[in-house]
Amino acid sequence: MRADEQQRSESPSEGVLLDQLEEVRERLLSFGRELGGDPEEVTDLPFTEEAGLSRMPEPLYVRHDTEMLNQVTAWLLGDQHIGLVSPYGTGKTAFREIVRRDLGKHDEYVLATLDNPREITPRKLYAALLDAAAGDGYGIDPDEYEQVREGVPWITEEAKDAVRAVVTEIRADGKTLLLLVDEIEVLPEELLSTLQVAGDMGVRLFLMGTPEGKRRVAELRGTLDSRLRYYEGIDPFEPSDIAEYIGRSLAYFRGEEYDGSFPDLFTREAIRDIHEVTEGNPREVRIECRELFIRAAFVWYRTGQDVDRIQITPELRERRFGMEY
Repeated sequence: MRADEQQRSESPSEGVLLDQLEEVRERLLSFGRELGGDPEEVTDLPFTEEAGLSRMPEPLYVRHDTEMLNQVTAWLLGDQHIGLVSPYGTGKTAFREIVRRDLGKHDEYVLATLDNPREITPRKLYAALLDAAAGDGYGIDPDEYEQVREGVPWITEEAKDAVRAVVTEIRADGKTLLLLVDEIEVLPEELLSTLQVAGDMGVRLFLMGTPEGKRRVAELRGTLDSRLRYYEGIDPFEPSDIAEYIGRSLAYFRGEEYDGSFPDLFTREAIRDIHEVTEGNPREVRIECRELFIRAAFVWYRTGQDVDRIQITPELRERRFGMEY
């Protein structure tokens, strides 16, 4: 790797920043390979799941708030409308993906989700419900509506009527049409009334957002707010949860099953330090782990030590690393 860098330094430069990007990229990927993975891009490395576009893989999810899991499960079984409220970075989006995957393959649920909530109109909401129903075999009869485009009545009132019809059919089969909505704090005001209408039809709502989102729903649509069963505040990571997350990330990166063992790259002092710096906020934990991983890669490169001797400690955060060797 150093020979390649030497050759690049003697070749015509493609640009200072471009040269630097390529050198750092190769150092990080090489460190990852030494740790037992086979990364093709930097976003394949541990602790980078939020840097990529793909959803969090199931093996990385730390089930740290069992009270939340038990309560939400009980509400699902009780056929309730659910609100999950917690500040940014506490794990709502990761849990949303678990709900999406697990209930999406459950026989008793027909799952619809709203993406890009800022851009959703009432018709698009009804379309999301109809698309989900059609995917489970609950299609509509186009002849019953004035105009249908891509399986959805073009007129919003007719789309609403179509949702009512498919919900009745789904309910008759003993199933639930569940609508999963994230970031309720940014939903257009007109959509809150549409959500209430959908709930009145028999659609079950699973809304997620920040405390500001809950306040906004209560102020703008108190009747919808009163029908939701709220769970507020997902527990932060404890040091043991951080250790589990690190262990899961390294195991997933290596293509191994997580066996519950303490991660070999981080010291216990480093994990306690990460907990103190981040206050256990899962998103901040991931960012901090990623930063320390990058610094460990530079230590490995500059010292030439065997990768088994590289350990991440609290002091690593204070080190400064140049590109020269």
